[in-house]
Amino acid sequence: MRSRQRYWMLYYRLIMHYRNYVSAATLLCSFIIFSLILYLSFYYLHFLVATTLADFTRIIYPVDPKARRIRGESVEDRKLKYREFNYLKPKTLTYENRTYSNNIDILFRLPKKIRPQYLLLIFHGCGRSAHDWFHTTERQRIVGAALDLGFACLVFQATDKFTHCWSHNVDINENVDAQMVFKGLEGFYKEYPQLENLPRFTFGASSGGIFSSIFVTNQRYRIQGQILFISIILPEILEQHVKAKSYPATAWIYMLRDVEFASEERINASMRIFAREKIPHASFDIEPIALTRTIFHERIRTIKKETARYIFYRFEQNGWLGTYNYLRYNPRRKTTWQEFLFTPNNSSMETKEILQNIQENKHYFPDFLNTVYGEHEISYERSYEALKWHKKIYHARGKH
Repeated sequence: MRSRQRYWMLYYRLIMHYRNYVSAATLLCSFIIFSLILYLSFYYLHFLVATTLADFTRIIYPVDPKARRIRGESVEDRKLKYREFNYLKPKTLTYENRTYSNNIDILFRLPKKIRPQYLLLIFHGCGRSAHDWFHTTERQRIVGAALDLGFACLVFQATDKFTHCWSHNVDINENVDAQMVFKGLEGFYKEYPQLENLPRFTFGASSGGIFSSIFVTNQRYRIQGQILFISIILPEILEQHVKAKSYPATAWIYMLRDVEFASEERINASMRIFAREKIPHASFDIEPIALTRTIFHERIRTIKKETARYIFYRFEQNGWLGTYNYLRYNPRRKTTWQEFLFTPNNSSMETKEILQNIQENKHYFPDFLNTVYGEHEISYERSYEALKWHKKIYHARGKH
């Protein structure tokens, strides 16, 4: 009898012990299934949201944690006063024009408040001109920042009269634009011999940035550093010069929504090579701009405050504003903004003066909306910081 009871007791304990295992296994399986469902739901939701999670994260959390921001704009940019000109009055940025060797035009401005300490050679983007750098707000502010830091600014014009793009021939001796810049500098130094020994830096935007990445390899006029604005370094240059450790300090300024040309991923890949070769390098990101009721007045000073509020209202009314008032659509690819912005709608906010003010500034909208969207367009942001970084690197290396 006792033996039978002992067997039943052992059997009962075994069953209870087994049930605990069954419960644990059931809970584990349930957790795995729930996690899988949650993952698949999130993955599906990821494709339904207009702005991707990665894009949203980039907008909210800047790549550079040291860049303190106010409404997306870095504190450094917001504090800029521009001693050399009044950016609220664009015509106050004066410049000079010279033609060397019969056909090489250089537009330049030397600092007047302080003695020139460096030369900044500027190369525009495709479809642009040297003239733009003294007549468009964003570019003027880049020049203004450079002047404040002691850079004499020389702006060159690409030789291609049709596309206004720069030659991307990696052979300096065969690159027609490089030869043009050589001749231009030769003529400039004859007129200003006291500037010939100043350290040279370059600033290239888009196509001009690719040209800059080639030009800095020249042995005739040594370049101490370059800024590539929404631009890249060609693979041939990375292989032939960067990996050979014969390349100057490089700073990239890029836009967070650019995932095709000068993307963060592409720039980071180049910077890994720079790091391996111990060449000074840095990157500065530009966030998309959240629209406010005053942003158009703040960035385009000829647009009045009342007009700026009306413009904001029209974008809001037509469903163009997404999370935190970032532009929902790329204004290059979806151009319906031209219809609702330039067509009267008889709203209570609309006045004859506002419509006239919009028409007077009509030519500014394509570029500035591209800047606002933040994919591939000129912006004055972060240039001051990049130039300051170059000065620091140059002096830290003992001015070699």
